[in-house]
Amino acid sequence: MDVDAVLAELLPKIPENVFSRWLNNRVSLIWLEDDDDRLGMTRFEEGQAELVRRRRLKIDPGDITIGLHPRLVEEPDLLRHTLVHELVHASGVLNHSEELHSAVDSIAPGKKISESKILQEKRDEFLEKSNIKSWVCKNCGYEWKRSTVKKPMRCHKCARPL
Repeated sequence: MDVDAVLAELLPKIPENVFSRWLNNRVSLIWLEDDDDRLGMTRFEEGQAELVRRRRLKIDPGDITIGLHPRLVEEPDLLRHTLVHELVHASGVLNHSEELHSAVDSIAPGKKISESKILQEKRDEFLEKSNIKSWVCKNCGYEWKRSTVKKPMRCHKCARPL
């Protein structure tokens, strides 16, 4: 898979934000280490304080590095989703907001965990490292093994909110 070709295809689809007009010239791609726990990352090379100043003044952000996990080549749809996510960050949407998620989903919808071996492995790695190994209902006392990253909304037994 030619990741540079995917980048060239996706760049024009990124919504207009404070740094959008500089993306073509400022973004470079790297591969993360095999043991990295992230699927992707965006780094503004000028640093945090300078980034805040440049966002406020709406000027060139400087060099932007996007790192992708090498295993993403195994799942092209997940690679596209992750790259769009990082490009939206690079365009100036720094927080994981509704704006970011809706933009990403409109360009390259995410995969369900059940459809992605990589996402299943990342979930399992997270759960293995997590201090919380089970959920307990304060209402009925029912306890069950944790199998999801997010906390359930309701008890599996009495259906009351947790």
